[in-house]
Amino acid sequence: MLEGFKEVLTATLFIGGIITFISSLIQGYSGFGGGLLMVPLLAIIYTPIEGIAIAAAAGFIGSTMLVPSALKNINWKETAPITIGMSLSIPLGLIFLTAADPGLIRTGMGLFILVAGLLMLSGWTYKGVRNSFTSYIAGTFAGVVTGGFGIPGGPFAVIYLISSNLSPRIQRANIIFTVGVGMCFLICGLTITGSYSEQTIARSIILTPTFVIGNVLGKQLFKLAPLNWFNKVTNILLILIALIILVGKFV
Repeated sequence: MLEGFKEVLTATLFIGGIITFISSLIQGYSGFGGGLLMVPLLAIIYTPIEGIAIAAAAGFIGSTMLVPSALKNINWKETAPITIGMSLSIPLGLIFLTAADPGLIRTGMGLFILVAGLLMLSGWTYKGVRNSFTSYIAGTFAGVVTGGFGIPGGPFAVIYLISSNLSPRIQRANIIFTVGVGMCFLICGLTITGSYSEQTIARSIILTPTFVIGNVLGKQLFKLAPLNWFNKVTNILLILIALIILVGKFV
């Protein structure tokens, strides 16, 4: 393990630390979005699988920190079916993730993040029927995206959750819980498939504290300044990152 730490202490790791901190700040503030930034950027400086594995480990710790305070605000009637759907479909997505070409994974990341960013920036909301079945479908689709492309929490489940008439505090709690459960199943799947090499574990151990610090600061920022412009800036960043990934594919 010591050799693994020596090998990962590079300038690339420093860049990964900056990416991790900014992403965790967003995650702590809004309850989501951080992983959408972190995963594709880490997938650029590392391989897609390693970027996903590192982000999943850090994201799980960060989400775990937020869950205790969110539990009292969770709407279980809506969250439970989504969580079940994600839990069952993430393993199916992982079958594709571990077998697909890395270039295809990067392209898929870019496309899903671009669509999600545009939808959230436009303010589009789901206005259809809301019941246990539709919640389960939203969770299932989110799980396939999470498992197949490593995008934490599935942005489309987030869109479904923020489309409800519930208060922002309850929406945030629902998102935090579902993202946390999704990361747990993603980590388990990646571990079973042998995606955590010695170097990946070392990078995860080093970068996770940075994610924790950013989460704490982001959570405090939410209490002090729950401003709408913050989410707009985050969505614009998502769109820019998606375009960078997709344009880079053809350059």
